[in-house]
Amino acid sequence: MKLPRPLSHSSITLYTECPQKYKFKYVDKIPEKPRHFFSFGSSVHLALEFFYGAKEPPAPSLLELLRHYKEIWISAGYKDAGQEAEYFQDGKDILTAFHKKHSDTYEVPFSVEYHFNLLVGSVPVTGKIDRVDKLPDGRLAILDYKTGKSIPSARIAEDAQLTMYQLACEQTLGAKVGRLTLYHLPTLKEHVTERHDAGLVENLSKKIVHTAASIEGERFPPLPEERKCMWCDYKPLCPVFKSQFPTAPLPAAAGPAGADAELAELVDRYGALLSDAEKLKAEAAALKGKILALLLEKGFIRVFGKRYELTRTSLEKWDFTDRKRVVDIIRRAGLYEKILAPSSPLVAQLMDDLKAPPDIRKELSALARKVEEVELTLKPLPEES
Repeated sequence: MKLPRPLSHSSITLYTECPQKYKFKYVDKIPEKPRHFFSFGSSVHLALEFFYGAKEPPAPSLLELLRHYKEIWISAGYKDAGQEAEYFQDGKDILTAFHKKHSDTYEVPFSVEYHFNLLVGSVPVTGKIDRVDKLPDGRLAILDYKTGKSIPSARIAEDAQLTMYQLACEQTLGAKVGRLTLYHLPTLKEHVTERHDAGLVENLSKKIVHTAASIEGERFPPLPEERKCMWCDYKPLCPVFKSQFPTAPLPAAAGPAGADAELAELVDRYGALLSDAEKLKAEAAALKGKILALLLEKGFIRVFGKRYELTRTSLEKWDFTDRKRVVDIIRRAGLYEKILAPSSPLVAQLMDDLKAPPDIRKELSALARKVEEVELTLKPLPEES
């Protein structure tokens, strides 16, 4: 068989962990359930793509960055609204701290979300690099953002993903790579190393060719392991576990023939509507940004169209950059029970409370900044009779 798609770091990793799972996902094209940690990571990555998308300094303001983050937030995969809200706040905290650290020294990268395609031997390989900078000596610096668990310090020296990115940049951009970075966003810690040596690149190239040969040879044995298999979506289909699921799974795809014709038509209509809705959402977000920019430029609060009126409202609020330190300050002051939770509105009330200890208010003020949130309210105008 031919490769179902070009290889990537993630697909090679998946095949290495479980060839059978690779087959379910890429050959049989059976989709997995959305996962909240993928949605969270993608949302933060998209926000940073916007941050570094400027054609020249200065950097986008914190308000612009957080507004864009809110607009592109991906909601898929969260177990409930509470979990989603918690992760949304975590992402907001990450972006706020990132902006504080990098906005003053902002430089436009060489490339953001650099998409590459290359051949290793005769094997097609593809991928996307979060950020590529150019060093003063003309060499390239590759950065890969991580939003998950902490990164062991030893990982950076032999990280296969960075090796692939080094290989890709040097082949497709024609410049040597001088620095590799895994940037752990929750801690703002940058794990940095020099370029990977030729041995790592050669070993990766051999693994790419070997993986492609195994897929083309249709070698898809399951490799069961309790930790990996516990949450696998393909467990009811897997030859190792399917006997534990007496009810046969639904077909992977319903064709348009026979009794499934009506269902197939509904699926197509549903997919088309969702696709149209996403396009309209993106178009509306772009229009909203343009309208807001014009309102601010002209100093208008309200504007009328022929069918709608739109009102701009601004709210100044405290935004806290280090929630853990806020909690510590509140606990030391014996006020945690009064606040109950270190949410920004409740802590802001404490800061505005003249009866609160002045030293506590001063400490909290050092961890906060006043930000302005702008909302646009749209309502239809009465129809003329």
